[in-house]
Amino acid sequence: MSAVLQFEQVANTLLYEARVAGSVGWAGYLLPTPPSNPVAGIPIDQSLSQYSGAYLFATARPALIDSDPAGFVQQANAYIKANAGFNRAAVWLLNSPAAPFGNFAHYGFAFSPNISGLNILRSDLNAALGSNLNFYVLTNLYLSVDTAAGALVVSIRTGTNPLIGLQNGADSIGITVGDANMQRAAIPFSGPNTGCFVFAAQITPAVTFGAGAYMLGFRYVARDKQHNRRVTLSYPAFAAGQLPNSLACTGTVDPADPTNTRLADALLRQGYLRTGFALSGAPALASMFRSATGRAISLIPQGAGTAGLPARAGAFALASAARANTPPGQGVVYFTPAGAFGLSVDTQPAGAPQQLLCGLFGSERVSFVTYDPQAGAGNDTLLFLPSQPAYAPVFPFSSASLDTPDSGKLARRLTADYQAPWATLVNGAGHTSQYSAEPEGSPLYAPTPPTGAPGAAPAVLLTHPPSMALPQGLGFPLVPYAGLAPGVDGQQLAQFESQILAATRKALISGAAGATWRARAAATARHARAALAVTPTYATTPQGLVAQIDPGSGAYLNVALAQSADRSGSMQPFAFGYPTRQLQDALQTNQLFLVAVNDQNFDNPKIGAHFANAVTIAGWTLTAQVGKGATLTSYRNVLILKFCAGSLQERVSNPNRWTAAADFSLAAEASPDTATVAYTGLSQWLQQYIDDGIARASGRSAAFYQNFKQIATDPSWNGVIVLQADLAANDLPPQIQGLAAGIEFAHFTAHHFGFSVSRVVVDQASGVITLDGPSSMFGLIDYTNPAYALNLAAGVNPDQPIPVQTTNDFDFSVLQLQSLFENSRLIDFKSNVQLTANRLFGAPVLATYSNGQPAPANGVVLDGSYIDQNGVGVYVFQQTQANLFTLDSNLLPALLFSRVQFNTLGPRDGGASVASRFLIWGNFDFAQLNDQAGALLDVLSFGSPPGTFPAALGAGLAFSNLAIDMSFAKATPNAVSYALDTANLAYDLNASQPRDESLFKGFGLQLKSFISAQDKTPADYGFLPVSSGLSLRQLGKRWFGVVYDVTLGGPGALASAAGFSSSMLLAWAPDSAASDSTHGLFMGLSLPGAAPGAKLFSLQGVIKVAVGAIALLRQPVPGAKAGDPPFFYCLRLDDIGIKIFGIVKLPPDATIQFFLFGDPSNTGSLGWYAAYVASDTPGADQQRLGLAQLP
Repeated sequence: MSAVLQFEQVANTLLYEARVAGSVGWAGYLLPTPPSNPVAGIPIDQSLSQYSGAYLFATARPALIDSDPAGFVQQANAYIKANAGFNRAAVWLLNSPAAPFGNFAHYGFAFSPNISGLNILRSDLNAALGSNLNFYVLTNLYLSVDTAAGALVVSIRTGTNPLIGLQNGADSIGITVGDANMQRAAIPFSGPNTGCFVFAAQITPAVTFGAGAYMLGFRYVARDKQHNRRVTLSYPAFAAGQLPNSLACTGTVDPADPTNTRLADALLRQGYLRTGFALSGAPALASMFRSATGRAISLIPQGAGTAGLPARAGAFALASAARANTPPGQGVVYFTPAGAFGLSVDTQPAGAPQQLLCGLFGSERVSFVTYDPQAGAGNDTLLFLPSQPAYAPVFPFSSASLDTPDSGKLARRLTADYQAPWATLVNGAGHTSQYSAEPEGSPLYAPTPPTGAPGAAPAVLLTHPPSMALPQGLGFPLVPYAGLAPGVDGQQLAQFESQILAATRKALISGAAGATWRARAAATARHARAALAVTPTYATTPQGLVAQIDPGSGAYLNVALAQSADRSGSMQPFAFGYPTRQLQDALQTNQLFLVAVNDQNFDNPKIGAHFANAVTIAGWTLTAQVGKGATLTSYRNVLILKFCAGSLQERVSNPNRWTAAADFSLAAEASPDTATVAYTGLSQWLQQYIDDGIARASGRSAAFYQNFKQIATDPSWNGVIVLQADLAANDLPPQIQGLAAGIEFAHFTAHHFGFSVSRVVVDQASGVITLDGPSSMFGLIDYTNPAYALNLAAGVNPDQPIPVQTTNDFDFSVLQLQSLFENSRLIDFKSNVQLTANRLFGAPVLATYSNGQPAPANGVVLDGSYIDQNGVGVYVFQQTQANLFTLDSNLLPALLFSRVQFNTLGPRDGGASVASRFLIWGNFDFAQLNDQAGALLDVLSFGSPPGTFPAALGAGLAFSNLAIDMSFAKATPNAVSYALDTANLAYDLNASQPRDESLFKGFGLQLKSFISAQDKTPADYGFLPVSSGLSLRQLGKRWFGVVYDVTLGGPGALASAAGFSSSMLLAWAPDSAASDSTHGLFMGLSLPGAAPGAKLFSLQGVIKVAVGAIALLRQPVPGAKAGDPPFFYCLRLDDIGIKIFGIVKLPPDATIQFFLFGDPSNTGSLGWYAAYVASDTPGADQQRLGLAQLP
């Protein structure tokens, strides 16, 4: 015994649902309050007898259940309580996330037990299937659960007045529900008819389809723009007078989807219906279709069951004559064929091959085998698929002309604004239906089979059309014409057939779907396995494209458009691999002008279709990412294939001049309602884009656009071109991949790239056709930072930086990047990049001056160029003019960049990141300082004189190899990190400018090194503090310093090291602001031969010399004469003592002061003397011990 179906709980709520794989529709069960004993599942038999919940049904599972299940439960219970009161209810949900609950009288009924405990309906359900048709289920019907069938059942013995039925107003429509004994309708909880009323019925065709009753056929609607009206074209499907007197059927009704418009497209294509009448008994129904020889065709419904309406069952379904967005039940409905029907032909035997006439023209046919009752699944069937596009927004077409703007607004011949069934012919077992029609475009040419014999005649290229097996499972518009009433406008019907129906049908059938695609997929799989591969047929189009074709199935295996040499030198194809039907069909068009903004027909993993869409030109990678970034008003990555008469500029003017526009030229986000706008928008965008490019050929960038102008305006140019192609960081050549850090990738595109017709060569022995060498590529990259573009448009000097919003010390921007390619070479390159500096050496930048003029932003603009050095391309980025930065610092008020170079260092971290570096030459412009008494004490030495105007600053200590390192992860190129690197900083004394009365000049210092410190103190570097008369404060965690050598001479053989070596540090803190009264400055001295930071140094390991305080003084020169330097710098070392073996201190009762002083005449010489101070003679004068000049 099979398990009883049960409802399963949803997300710990009061909602339960039936979960059965393969079900079409949705069934749920809703408790009003939590049960006393929570359960995860409720069997369907207990749902009616043991629980007090309500039944919910929908065409598809409501999305609100996933997004907000608790909210859904709250809404549903409130709705049921408001409409059913204390009764329980069954409710059909609308296919609307915003308002899933409709009028209860149309979408639900209430029920409760009677005095006998049997559940009966307490309210009527009157489901409006259309404005001219109702389905009713009335009060007093019994409600039960059929456990075996898994369904809710309403039933009652047949009485005088039916309680289940269909009517038009108060009139019967000739369809009765049930039989003489019982009226019964099941509502399955699972299966193909989940949530539908399923019942046995009888149709009386003379009543249902008689004069003045319901139409049985197809209805198309067209907008006649010439007369500003809508035209309805009706095509009877059957000869109503020749139908049987009665037709037994199984009916299904979904109150929420009466015309099968809410069912998912995929389910419709599989043949499922929500509302329809599956015909039983396989009666032969006289149709209005005809064979190619004019014989009448009868349709025999197939696949009907007794318990429901299975997929593809031959049926009469309801269709709406109203617009597709009309709410259910509000439009006029009619009947139409749906599902599968066998075909028999008048006077022709069963199992005979025949051809179905498609439309009005005898040259378009589909082959089939006539119906054989004994053949079963071997029968071919005509399958009708409801709710397909049936609205022609413009009919008839006019010639595309700029004088008639509307002629360019339409690309799709049929949209889904109105809907009607489409058809397809499904092959029976062992059959392959063939579609034949005069193909559009030129045929392929392939060489005659090679003989392989020496001296054989050259291969001859003969036409080689691909096979055209009718695709299976893909519907197309197909209507009969034998039933048209007299007086119908024949010319109108013929034009509608040829311009709308036949054209759409041709476009659809030209594709390979179903069995044809499966055969081609199998061929593709065989070719993927080299051991089983069949040698393909090579063919070429008149445009020189090369196709590889599977000889058995006709599948295109590869279509090569061009090829280029990648960065490794290997040939890189630009090709369509295993292309889709739409693309294959387009490539067979002789006058080919394909505009692609949608990649759905380029890449399809299910069938193996792929697009090798990249080319490499001079190290640059350019890719046709078709469809990426396309919107209805703005487009990117537009691929155009042009092999036709007329210029590119002319051809883009009207979508009706494009090949297969419906397949390739409609942006993915477009809907049927916006399709016209989309086509017009694309055409307008293309016209403006091309016109703008032509105009630029006469503007500031004329040299870069001349080739594009030639391509766009030359009617004889043929080839492939991609417009506005997106570029990524990896697309840059390796030499300049560092530029990615400063590019706004939303604006980084190739203006265009492409190639013309490639040469082909035929191998006479094998018949293989290949492209002959690299194709000739062309292209242009023209990127401009939006803010920089405004500057250029306003005539601002291109070397002026732009303001950049950033909180980092540095920022990098690519202002402009232009690369012109011709003949697969980079022939012109121009670029400007900007290094923004908000802080330099930790100090905020206040202003920037370029050539003495204020700059609008704190940055340096570098010019980029390309140099071909003996065939090797070199990119050069450098600053060509000096830039001065004034800083918020009372120690380093200015910094000059006299030269800046930018280089990409290459990949790091195993290729995960990219490193770049700015190398800087320039000057430190240090401030001249005074002591607390106002006297000069110019310890920083290098810089401009006091009072220099800001724009004239910049003199000072010259340096080189200051580096700003820049790196980013390849995955996130705009997430950039910067680091100031002083490790290789070097000084250039010849280019430096020390002030005349500076410590550097007066003390004979020699430049040694540079320190950039973080979280270290000067003592960590071995420096003792040197006091002075300056107003100083301690350094912070971050500081910088210039280190000098101080020449003290040599101690002779007494020194334990190789002579006296002392260094002086002048360090500054970046937080020492210009407005501060104190200075974040440190002066330090390292003693010769001493351990780092120690005040004790050794002579021969025996004598230890100890030092106390150290001070820097600037003192008057005693007895200085007029004209002589009045001051000199002096370094005083206090409290010097000598210990022998660490025991005896000399002198025992005194200390020695040591004075090191510079030549006041700034000769660089140093002198010294020592003073003896007795400790027992306070205040006594010092006694000079010696005076000498250091060597």
